Amino acid sequence: MNENQLGENIARLRKEKGLSQEKVAEYMEVSRQAVTKWESNISNPSSANLIRLAELLDVSVDVLLGKNEPEDINTSNDTKKSDNIKMSKAPWLFICLSVICIIGYIVISSLFNIFSFGTLICMFIICFPIQLFIHIYFSNAVNNDSFSGIAGFDGKTEYNYNEVKKMLEQIDLNIGMHSFVCVFLLSVINCVDTSIGWLNGLLILGYVLNFILTILINNYTAINEIYYNEEDKKKAIKSIPVTIVYILLLFLGIGITVAIFEMKNIENNSVEALKVCGYLLGGMLAATIGFFVENNNINKWKSDEKIYRVNKLIIVCFIMCLVLYGFMCII
Repeated sequence: MNENQLGENIARLRKEKGLSQEKVAEYMEVSRQAVTKWESNISNPSSANLIRLAELLDVSVDVLLGKNEPEDINTSNDTKKSDNIKMSKAPWLFICLSVICIIGYIVISSLFNIFSFGTLICMFIICFPIQLFIHIYFSNAVNNDSFSGIAGFDGKTEYNYNEVKKMLEQIDLNIGMHSFVCVFLLSVINCVDTSIGWLNGLLILGYVLNFILTILINNYTAINEIYYNEEDKKKAIKSIPVTIVYILLLFLGIGITVAIFEMKNIENNSVEALKVCGYLLGGMLAATIGFFVENNNINKWKSDEKIYRVNKLIIVCFIMCLVLYGFMCII
């Protein structure tokens, strides 16, 4: 038996059973640190603990020790679920439909001399840098069990990877469908009536909001499934309001900027435009600093503390953000 195999088997079988280290420690009547040491091969469980572990994990002691790997272990439902989780092919269909819409718009708008390069750029960005990239990126994560590049992923946190894969698959499917719908509407509207250009901005704004909400809602609904530890679940839940406030501040700044440019007819390369953009970037920077400060504060928070204290710096940053947005309005 490989000396590292016992620890690897304990960790693998525990995760397949959907158990956290705390649950195993509670059943075994030992500390979580002891379970961590067993899985890291720093120490080995006693004979009595080995028997209890085998009972808990529903395998024989020989299987736990790696001396015998029966077929039913490799074909268990949990392992099948892990091995067979593949990304849906539906996003590829949505990508192909989006490309067809783009080509159709180019042909029809050129024939009727209503082609708009700006509209084409919007559709191109939605289809390729967003829709296509996300599908390829998430597919690589799911197929290769490589999640380190996913935003919010923490290698020190204990995840249920099967559920993480399901969440990524669902997000990918939703974004693919919404991206196609947005590209389709942009192509149809701009081929039918070019006098309602304001509708393009409304569609893009709706798409961005939907994009963000899709990620937030899927993350929130999957919290109980993707995290093993209660403390990690509580931290994830506390970070959601901070994320929502941050996103609202970003959209508020963009909305104020667009409104000011339209209402005051500000030229793109004018001094006024530079001032507005400067205040916008300053406000966004302040909101971003506050967002990361509070997320770091949440990560350091211990769930056994009775009161959660918001970092005062985040309040200062958010007030500064609103003040800078206010300056834009009086230019």
